[in-house]
Amino acid sequence: MRYDDVQSHLAAAGGSMDKAAVPLGMYLAWCVNVGLTGAELDESAQTAVLRVRYREITGAELLISGCAGALDARWFNEQGRDFCERYYASFLDDFRAVFGDDLYEVRDDWDHYDQLAPLLTERLYGKPRRSKPWWKLWR
Repeated sequence: MRYDDVQSHLAAAGGSMDKAAVPLGMYLAWCVNVGLTGAELDESAQTAVLRVRYREITGAELLISGCAGALDARWFNEQGRDFCERYYASFLDDFRAVFGDDLYEVRDDWDHYDQLAPLLTERLYGKPRRSKPWWKLWR
């Protein structure tokens, strides 16, 4: 199953592969960082996956070089596939909510990733419960 690919974003990104890959790449980088990718990606693009974890390259670079520009089910583990099937259809709406309507003008950098990652984490795990700090639980 293919969730998305750069090719379907090229026209809207003005023909720029680099711009078309940014939203998908940020999603892929987040999946790498929270452990939703699977053995096939880890084996086929081991160095690139590790470089994403160390923030030496972006998710868009991994998407193009290691995934042939596509978010395919084979790149994810069972939990990742389950999450993608439930959530990915709304991902671009969340991306727009964070960065605005022009998906393809977002800079491909880790500062922008850091703005998006908390929302994706909330989508995966739910909203954190607000409670007292642990040291005040017994008061």
